[in-house]
Amino acid sequence: MFVGIGYVKIRIYEAYSLKDRRQVVRSVTQKIEKKHNLSVATIDDGSLWNLVEIGFAGVSSNKAILESMYKQVGHILDEDYRFEVVDFIVDIQKEILR
Repeated sequence: MFVGIGYVKIRIYEAYSLKDRRQVVRSVTQKIEKKHNLSVATIDDGSLWNLVEIGFAGVSSNKAILESMYKQVGHILDEDYRFEVVDFIVDIQKEILR
């Protein structure tokens, strides 16, 4: 079994309020959750309206499947015109239960 953990930091161009921030974050997280069945959550404190940190995680029996999923997540993020991807990190490891 392989576990993939991802982190992305985005800068939202037109976030002038908490409501603007929430709209973009909700849209992005739902898109990733529905399309790739990953667990997604914001991991920052929300003090800055235009800067957001999002974490996501997934599990698979095949490492190539996880790598492909995270590559597609990167494409989803790059294609969205509402924000800029500041940082994108993915770590895939083989889980050791014993």
